[in-house]
Amino acid sequence: YEMPKRLEFRRVLFRSVFQNGALFDSMSVRENVAFPLRERGGLVEDQVHEIVERLIRMVGAEDVADAFPASLSTGRKRAVAIARALAAQPEVVLYDEPTTMVDPIIARRLGDLIQRLKRQLGFTSIVVTHDMRFAEKLADQVLFLDEGRASYYGPLKGFLESSEPHIQQFLTLDAYVLPSE
Repeated sequence: YEMPKRLEFRRVLFRSVFQNGALFDSMSVRENVAFPLRERGGLVEDQVHEIVERLIRMVGAEDVADAFPASLSTGRKRAVAIARALAAQPEVVLYDEPTTMVDPIIARRLGDLIQRLKRQLGFTSIVVTHDMRFAEKLADQVLFLDEGRASYYGPLKGFLESSEPHIQQFLTLDAYVLPSE
């Protein structure tokens, strides 16, 4: 992969959704989602409440809005963390291994949620994952790192069809199924 000769940077509002959710344990779901709005300021409490309720509905967490993070499943924590990230109205959201430690059903729901929110709200999503089925569902572009170096950047189709040995090895191992006895 060759870096462009000239890079241009501008300030963008960027938010991360971490594997563990990074929610405040002493705050309810509503309070966690409201936190970035209150930190930023400039809104009256009725506006904060309206935005929080809309975001909680968007991620499907209405039934746990008054719960505390310790009582939530991993998938629910990630959905709430997504709502909290979106409260800041970011241009870019980085999802760190969103399917780690969740079952395939929850992984699919998180993928559907990430896709739907990206379409509805129009922000850029960067998804760090080792799960190729998840990447195939979400990716427009792929950046593949090999020993900390970018060895591929481009469309998903090109990645899947690459003849590079380290990419082929990754794809083969990702698709590996244990032999049955």
